[in-house]
Amino acid sequence: MNFTSASLDPVPVTKPGPHAAKELRTHQGIPGIERLDSGRLFAVWYTGGTSECCENYVAMSISDDDGATWSGTVAVVDPPHPDVRAFDSTLWISPDGRFHWFWSQSCGGKDGTWEICDGFAGVWYSVLENPDGDPEQFRFTPPRRVSDGIMMNKPTVLSDGTWALPCSVWSSLPRPREARNVIPGAMMVVSCDQGKTFEVRGRIDMSAVDGGPIFDEHMFVERRDGSILCCIRVKKGIAESISRDGGRTWSPPELSRTLSGPNTRFFIRRLKSGRLLLVNNDSTVKRERMTAYLSEDDGLTWPYRLLLYEDADVSYPDGTEAPDGRLYLIYDYARNRGGYIFLARITEADILAGKPVSPNSVRSLEIEHSRPVPT
Repeated sequence: MNFTSASLDPVPVTKPGPHAAKELRTHQGIPGIERLDSGRLFAVWYTGGTSECCENYVAMSISDDDGATWSGTVAVVDPPHPDVRAFDSTLWISPDGRFHWFWSQSCGGKDGTWEICDGFAGVWYSVLENPDGDPEQFRFTPPRRVSDGIMMNKPTVLSDGTWALPCSVWSSLPRPREARNVIPGAMMVVSCDQGKTFEVRGRIDMSAVDGGPIFDEHMFVERRDGSILCCIRVKKGIAESISRDGGRTWSPPELSRTLSGPNTRFFIRRLKSGRLLLVNNDSTVKRERMTAYLSEDDGLTWPYRLLLYEDADVSYPDGTEAPDGRLYLIYDYARNRGGYIFLARITEADILAGKPVSPNSVRSLEIEHSRPVPT
């Protein structure tokens, strides 16, 4: 990997160039989704090259018909330096209504090497000021760096209004000398002033977790008793850590007794109904059987489930909830064999019933696909 300080340079959101044409894409995946009150849907993911590498850039697409059709790429974060990649993106509407596009930047290895991070990376965001406007006229604020690390999952707003961002410097990566002063761990980065300032409030030491850490990809849930649960991807599935002081200190992470998975990203969120939603692979060994679950007891049990996509090589869910309770879930399939991005549009009633029972519910609408990686 070629190290360069250009990974710390801001990369503005721009319109896609000719090299970002869908017809030229092979590897793509790791999506995120958000929905405006108007109904407009936004999806993001990253692509570029045939693997996770320095050629990666992040792309955005929109839908104005509830996900039935999509615009193609309307905006990209595409680092100009040949050794810098943009990746692991997510979308989030903050309580004040601002539309945030987060992504990570890092030096990356050459295509095919799977050298994905320089040891410190960085979480960036830009605010889309007119998300209901004409995509040709979208206005994005200058990008801003939040912290070291990587963040691919949405922030959580705590009961006191604090924004809690799940940023992480992955403990599983080697520590190159360029990153020797960076402290690894799954962090809670907070803002107590609606995004004016950010600081690391607490950090979970992942070094001693059973089986070893991997790419933390953690998420926070504030429980009814006021404690905060952090669920974290680890090699053996999902680990949990608890904070009882607002995220300042955390219990040693332990393998979850109620959640499992095949060493991959998952999505967990409190819904307006009070239930917890989990979207995860229903397997401990393969990325298969993408499934939505509901819990009515703060995650102690997950008795309700709806299978979204059965085949192997399905992964990395994200989700959002509409004001009327409809759930919009996004996930990828066959990243190197067609690069499919799928949307599920369902309700809690569907999950409770274990099958689609609501009008217009659908489990696998295609948002986009790419070409298979050449062999």
